[in-house]
Amino acid sequence: MSINKFLMVVTLSIFISACSEKSDKDTWIVATSPDNPPYEHMKDGEIEGFDIDLMTAIGQHLGKNIEFKNMEFHGLLAALATKNVDMVIAGMSITPERTARVDFSIPYAEARIAILFRRADGYKESADLKEKMVGAQLGTIWSLIAHDISMTHSFRTKALASNLMLVEELKNGRVDAVILEESQAEKFAEKNPKLSSFRLGQYGSSFAIALPKGSPEKKNIDHTIKSLKSNGTITALTKKWGLVGAD
Repeated sequence: MSINKFLMVVTLSIFISACSEKSDKDTWIVATSPDNPPYEHMKDGEIEGFDIDLMTAIGQHLGKNIEFKNMEFHGLLAALATKNVDMVIAGMSITPERTARVDFSIPYAEARIAILFRRADGYKESADLKEKMVGAQLGTIWSLIAHDISMTHSFRTKALASNLMLVEELKNGRVDAVILEESQAEKFAEKNPKLSSFRLGQYGSSFAIALPKGSPEKKNIDHTIKSLKSNGTITALTKKWGLVGAD
């Protein structure tokens, strides 16, 4: 190989490497768990929902491409810790335990908690669940709340990896109720007329985007969430996806 050809190959290699590196920097791999309508769920093989639209809007605002990665909820933070993903959006609540492991953006939504049950059972309050089996998604704040309430109202708890699995367990009579976010409960009841729900008024939560500790992206994401609140984008998405509390 002549020296000129050698230099051309080296130059081309450097150019391709630089382009690949730039492309990687321009794309965020965002993990989610699409079993939580209306925040994230599967439709026709694609992930959609409030969180998906919000993350896409954040990416557009910051000039980033967003590539979503479908995972089970209880594995999301582990993927973040091992740097297999850049961030997580999945209706994830801010808790002291999680804050010790990851950084969170400012909250983008306030969540209310509800009990989903079979309409025929006619439950109206937590006390009605005495000696029943109550499900909640593994690794979520809802499972902690289920355990907390069970100490007062003497029911058993069951944790599964997916809300979709829990709803099937509820429909088939293998659990008597499921604890989840109120908008999620309403969406499941809307799709399944034999189900209903009531709100647990004493409990609430804030949803935020999870990032690695010390992430340089946090400041820009926080600023963008504030901007999307100010310009009405988040309000519009709240109405689009029928989140509880939307005007």
